[in-house]
Amino acid sequence: MGVLATARVFTLVLNYRHTDDTLRCVASVRRSTFRDQRLVVIDNDATRETTAALEAGLPATTILAVRENLGYAGGNNVGIRRALERDADFVWLLNPDVIVEPDTLERLMATAQARPDAGIVGSRGLYHRRRPPTIWFNGGVIDWARGGATSHRDDGLADAVVPAEGPFSVDYATGAAMLVRREVFEDVGLLPESWFLYFEETEFNVLARRAGWEVLLEPRSRVSHDKRSTGRLPAPYYVYYFVRNRLRFGATYSDLALDEVDADLERWVEAWRRKVSDREPGWLPTYERLVAAARADARAGVQGRRDDLDALVRGAEATTP
Repeated sequence: MGVLATARVFTLVLNYRHTDDTLRCVASVRRSTFRDQRLVVIDNDATRETTAALEAGLPATTILAVRENLGYAGGNNVGIRRALERDADFVWLLNPDVIVEPDTLERLMATAQARPDAGIVGSRGLYHRRRPPTIWFNGGVIDWARGGATSHRDDGLADAVVPAEGPFSVDYATGAAMLVRREVFEDVGLLPESWFLYFEETEFNVLARRAGWEVLLEPRSRVSHDKRSTGRLPAPYYVYYFVRNRLRFGATYSDLALDEVDADLERWVEAWRRKVSDREPGWLPTYERLVAAARADARAGVQGRRDDLDALVRGAEATTP
């Protein structure tokens, strides 16, 4: 494709406990047709065991061990700082639970070359192992009339029926797989760490667009995503951080008041409430505690990591963040 032969690309994979995911992701990265990339693995909340497993499975790879849980943005920022210090032109952020195709990065870089106003370029995401191949993400949509409600374009549609034509403009690229031009970090800063988990990449994309950068989705660039946060039951961290940060995001960036954003969020809360009630009614009190804590914290302006989620799940008395 003749893409930016002299560009310095740093590929960052953020590990968090599941080293098997990270090793699988890195194996797919190493099959890339775009060869001139420098791989960095950040071991977030590292233990001796996780770092040893990464070192054994990834010889001759830069591994940055972080001894506390910094969250998505904080962990990635450790790698982004390293990349920028070493004169990266682009940073490719990957969650460890994605698998990239050999030409994924090459297609992203071709789009970046053709569109110098594109600060962020994302890939089409497919559900891992779902047959027929099914779209998980084909560009992020922000509904400002609903107080910043977010959704994935074409989620659930068969990949074969959605033309891979583009690239095209989107409200945001998923943080699971996005290519970021160096100048975006210079214009708007690193990934915002106050969210800890969820909505940090949404805010980052919003800030990039407001700074004049285009955010594009390149549907010919593909990744598959093996999600861990939702399944039969939602993970406790997903419930808490999604609810709290959805309220924060809407109240910060939309024209709606927090109460109005909360009223819109209730449809999400109720949908999961019904699923939990049907699938495992004994877990319903836990779900309600997590939602209530998230709502209260959003109203109190709580940011960052909340350290007593395990206590909330157990029903023990929680501490004030």
